[in-house]
Amino acid sequence: MELLRVGKAKDVYLDDAGDVVFVFTDRVTAFDGQKKAEFLKKGEVCCRLSCFWFKKLEAAGVKTHFKRFVPPNRLVAERLEIIPVEVLCRNHLYGSLWRRYDRGELNLGSSRLRKGEQLEKPFVEFTTKFEEVDRPIKESEILERRWLTDDELELIKKTTLHVNNVMSGFLRERGIILADFKLEFGRNNKREILLADEVGTPDVCRFWDATAYERGEIVSLDKDVFREDKGDLSEVYLEVYKRICGSTLNSV
Repeated sequence: MELLRVGKAKDVYLDDAGDVVFVFTDRVTAFDGQKKAEFLKKGEVCCRLSCFWFKKLEAAGVKTHFKRFVPPNRLVAERLEIIPVEVLCRNHLYGSLWRRYDRGELNLGSSRLRKGEQLEKPFVEFTTKFEEVDRPIKESEILERRWLTDDELELIKKTTLHVNNVMSGFLRERGIILADFKLEFGRNNKREILLADEVGTPDVCRFWDATAYERGEIVSLDKDVFREDKGDLSEVYLEVYKRICGSTLNSV
């Protein structure tokens, strides 16, 4: 296979059929690559979860580039022209959204919200991709740069909210709160917009334990464990996999 790029957590190849092959590694980074480590089984967990969610979302009517899973840590997909923006969907006030809100840069309603509080409705925003440091970007700039048309932008927002509904409901039944997550999209050779890359993993989602949240505590089940030195990332990711898929990794 031809190596296309080495990412922070995945290596991407082009196979002989012209499909892309994502190899999920055990690498993990934080703070724009300043903090790095490896955790056993982390890549396999994220690959299996991403494949799980692609299948579930396709069954719910979401068009994706997913083709097949190659155990233990490879995902084969249709090659796309990746749109140079990432989509963030936030259900709770946390992370960079909280920091901007706390500085008075965002208006999220008349009443003062607390850190971690659930938002009245999902908040969808965009950041750049492929820049040296990703930054929030307004919809007007996306349109001005012709990265998306008006119709494509609306389709992506609608799809993101649909993904949020599917994932949030499923996760809540398994004791997980979907606080926020990011998605990527791309165009195929028919110019169709498809959900791409990785979805529904603790690398690209902020997962919280629902029972802990109900008693007023935020217990992370995602990469924040690594960012904030809260414990062993492998154990956390394996627990997330068990809750979502209903089995332990060793039993599949």
